[in-house]
Amino acid sequence: MTNTLPYDAHVYTNASEGRDSLREVVRAAYACGLELVAIANSYDRVGEDLRDQAREVVRASSHAPLMVIPAIETAIQDAVGTIGLTDELARLAPVVYAHLSGRTRGIAASPPASKSRYLSNLFQALLNVVDRAPITALARPFNIGQFPAPLTPAQLPPSALDELAAAMEERDVAFELNNQIHWWFPELTVDEFTGEYSRVLEIFAAQNVKFLVSSDARSAAAVGNHAYVLRLMKAASIERSQVVDLPRFVRRKMERN
Repeated sequence: MTNTLPYDAHVYTNASEGRDSLREVVRAAYACGLELVAIANSYDRVGEDLRDQAREVVRASSHAPLMVIPAIETAIQDAVGTIGLTDELARLAPVVYAHLSGRTRGIAASPPASKSRYLSNLFQALLNVVDRAPITALARPFNIGQFPAPLTPAQLPPSALDELAAAMEERDVAFELNNQIHWWFPELTVDEFTGEYSRVLEIFAAQNVKFLVSSDARSAAAVGNHAYVLRLMKAASIERSQVVDLPRFVRRKMERN
């Protein structure tokens, strides 16, 4: 049976944060009916070695029964939205993510005591990345529930969410629907988190922001697992037409290059 969501846009192998080999991950993707799998590597971990890793993924794609593409993720370094990834390296992959990490200064590291200042830092970083960085999508948006100054999705101001959504729509930056986003909020039950996060998603969907779907898998067994993504889509009334057709997107990008 064909997977209801035909691709997985964020998967790791043992070349980065994953447990299993590229071959095992590709095999698992094909076994669960995917048309495309994106193999993610972190610029902040491997730097210039991204070139070799991207080439390995491209070679794997030439022998695979589905599309296998490289993806790059880069951490947001500070509240100004600085990233280390250059435009040249970003061109190695058709999918490039930016994400908040435990080292993002002013948000996860050394956050301000003031809630209003913290929120200002958070949205300034995301807005600047969307406006300036060569990215395809924000990964794990608002994964702040395990940072030193945790906030829940319900505490994010709707006006700030609206502003970010408008910027993402204008710059054609997608919002990643990550199957493991609930993990970042251990203080909320899954039902509580789903309710709060789906209301955030509704704001982005209303602004016509596109969504990328991913398992965030760190093992072959988790590749293609979109069960929680589908639950979020239902809760936020996100239609399939609002989800990026990644195989088509990649083919068009390859034709242009």
